[in-house]
Amino acid sequence: MTRAASFPDGMQGGDPRAPQPTPQPPVQGAPSMGSSTPTPAVVDGRDLMKAVSAGEPGAFERLVSTYESRIKAAVARHIVDRASVDDLAQEVLLRLYRARDRYEPTARFETFLYRIIFNICVNHTQYSRRRRHMGFRQGAEDDEPGVPLPADESSLAPPREIELGERAKLLHSAIGRLPDNQRRALLLSRFEGLAYEEIATVMDTSLQAVKSLLWRARENLRVALADRLDEANEPTSESRHE
Repeated sequence: MTRAASFPDGMQGGDPRAPQPTPQPPVQGAPSMGSSTPTPAVVDGRDLMKAVSAGEPGAFERLVSTYESRIKAAVARHIVDRASVDDLAQEVLLRLYRARDRYEPTARFETFLYRIIFNICVNHTQYSRRRRHMGFRQGAEDDEPGVPLPADESSLAPPREIELGERAKLLHSAIGRLPDNQRRALLLSRFEGLAYEEIATVMDTSLQAVKSLLWRARENLRVALADRLDEANEPTSESRHE
């Protein structure tokens, strides 16, 4: 019966004077032991659009899956008619595809994208207003559904959530009452995250005009919200007599 070879404590098997193998560097891109799954690389819209321009198979489908939800959210913020969001988002994607041959990646893809969204939403709003005007002249009812308000869940919500919900409604209402260009500049800045220079490109105006629009929008919001909050906090006649 063959006995298992044993070695003194602290000594590895074999001749300790023999040269030890040189550790090999890890293979690039291979996950290390005990590490988590590598984070997916951030998709650059410029690369996707260049791939679409080059006619790469599946490139436009990848662009749609990456940006469709963002496009719908942006359209929904810029128009009143919620029923038209899906149709306008599809029009944005169609214009992106048609623009593939003249696309030049000189700026962020988002600037190029939001200029298309902005123009489509402005055209839709102007058309809707003309249609409403003609309807009023003919004595017709305004058939636009408008902005749907959330269901009243005040009986279920805690007081703090009710207060926050009321403030959000006040803010939404105040933004909706801003002049068109002030509202659009504010949405592009606060909700879409565009820089002033990018907003100027999207709105086809000067940098100074963008700064002025944003300053006036914030001032108008400050005054409107202060007035509305004062009205909301003012005690009713019944409470005064209690």
